[in-house]
Amino acid sequence: MSLRVKLLVGYLLFVVALLALGGWSAWRLRQMGSVARLIISENYDSVVAAQDMKESLERQDSAALFLLLGQQERAQSQMREHRQRFDAALEKAANNITEPGEVEIIAAIRRDRAAYYQEFDALARQPNATTANVPYFRRLEPLFNQLRADCDRLLRLNQQAMAIKSENATQVANQWFRWTGLLAGILVIAGMLLAVWLSQKIIQPLLALRATASKIAGGDLDTKAPISSRDEIGILAAEFNRMAERLRQLRRSDLGQLFIAQQTTEATIDSLYDPILVTDEKGNVTKLNPAAEKIFGPEAVSLGKPIAEITPDKRIAMAVSDALNWQRNSVGESIAAAIPISLNGTEQAYRLRTTQMRDEQQYLIGTVVLLENITHLKEVDRLKSEFIATASAQLQEPVKELQMSLFCLLDEVTGELNDTQRDLLFNCREQVEWWERLLQDLLDLSRIESGEQMPRLTNIKLAKCLGPLIESLQLQIEGSDLVFKVELSDTLPEVLADCEQIKRVLTHLLQNARRHTPRGGEITISAAELDDHVAISVTDTGRGIPPEYLPRIFNRFVRVPGTNRDGSGLGLAISKRLIEAHGGQISVQSEVERGTAITFTLLKAEGD
Repeated sequence: MSLRVKLLVGYLLFVVALLALGGWSAWRLRQMGSVARLIISENYDSVVAAQDMKESLERQDSAALFLLLGQQERAQSQMREHRQRFDAALEKAANNITEPGEVEIIAAIRRDRAAYYQEFDALARQPNATTANVPYFRRLEPLFNQLRADCDRLLRLNQQAMAIKSENATQVANQWFRWTGLLAGILVIAGMLLAVWLSQKIIQPLLALRATASKIAGGDLDTKAPISSRDEIGILAAEFNRMAERLRQLRRSDLGQLFIAQQTTEATIDSLYDPILVTDEKGNVTKLNPAAEKIFGPEAVSLGKPIAEITPDKRIAMAVSDALNWQRNSVGESIAAAIPISLNGTEQAYRLRTTQMRDEQQYLIGTVVLLENITHLKEVDRLKSEFIATASAQLQEPVKELQMSLFCLLDEVTGELNDTQRDLLFNCREQVEWWERLLQDLLDLSRIESGEQMPRLTNIKLAKCLGPLIESLQLQIEGSDLVFKVELSDTLPEVLADCEQIKRVLTHLLQNARRHTPRGGEITISAAELDDHVAISVTDTGRGIPPEYLPRIFNRFVRVPGTNRDGSGLGLAISKRLIEAHGGQISVQSEVERGTAITFTLLKAEGD
């Protein structure tokens, strides 16, 4: 029998017991109603009839007094009326004889009534003289008393019968009440016993299964769950035993391989030249390789500690926090984002790479932090940046001269040029201006990457720092028929940043959003506090970025097809380098024809 059927049978028995108790009670209540109706039908009508006869007899006696007073007409009228009432009550009583002796009383009433009526009629025929009527009245009084006594006997007989029947009904009701209570008690006890028995049948296998699970969790894979039934619990126990058998097989076959794999993994991590830190899903350190121990101290001291307690740079802890909380990897690509760490008396530059660790079910189980030594790359990048800076500086002078020449040519000989020549000159001037912006952006990018324009970090309030810039850009954005929303709360904590560089980043992001959002769209700038940093987002409802361009959108000279050529293609690259130099991260989320959201983070100031 399945567990479901057991439960249904148990509930069905409860329902049947309730129906039986209800039917018994309803039957007994109906019998009590029948007894009450029987009392009324057998005795109550006779009592009422006896009372009516006594009252009519009293009225007739009053009519005799009216005769003595000489009021013949009134006496005869009252006598006729109450004789009819008396006779009607007598017939009612005669038709409802239910008690022993009631027939004799009815016969006595009939006899005494006839004698009383005869004497009363004789009195009524006497002349209207009170003295002549007195002897007749004296003969009438004993007959009246006798007739009234007969009516009293009838009344008392039925009243006593009603009292006896009421007492009997009470005794029967009490007896039925006791029987009903006894039956209800029996049903309640039986129901409790059934419930206890049914619960034990269900709970005992579950308790045994729980005990078996506890033993298996403790490492005893040889234990088995008892199978005491064929219901769902029995099936569960059988499947549990099958699972335990599978675990035993896996332990016998894979335990050695897992141990070898674990040793191989640890040996691989320990043999790597670059420092590696491993954390769990809460950000606590679980592994340091020897290269990392040279920087962060012995592994035994660091195990179990939050990564923020052992790292000298906040950017490492923030990268781990982003990987755990935002579910994204982080890579500091630019040289400017390199983390300087002193090792053996010399300063080394490390590129930070943070990757999520997931199990087979894609559950997040921790992070891996790799610090790639790029000291040599930093020197190469410095030379490259110097070359770009030198080349840009050398090219700026001829570009400015060419630009000035074009301006002079357009201003002085405009009237002597035809439309085609004028268009060519204007196009040349636009190209030279674009070339000048490109050279300036290249020069700025090289300075940022070489470390010449490192941010001057101070504690700033975002609303105070960005307020004037937002007000100036608001006119341009709203002038493009766009809705501009600002959600920067004054209650945000202070951040550690260079205000001018953050303004530059925000200007790039807002100008990009304005250029790529059609009229009637919306641009929003917002900020929120997240753990140890503050996230600033610029969101638009523009054309969006195709998915294939998202991984490369922060690279140099990356352009999405179909966009205008107003910019140099370096704005987002410069923004990324500036944010990474602040120790933050920048990311993009976008859907085609739905909009783009670019978010960058800044470290909270000390003490917030």
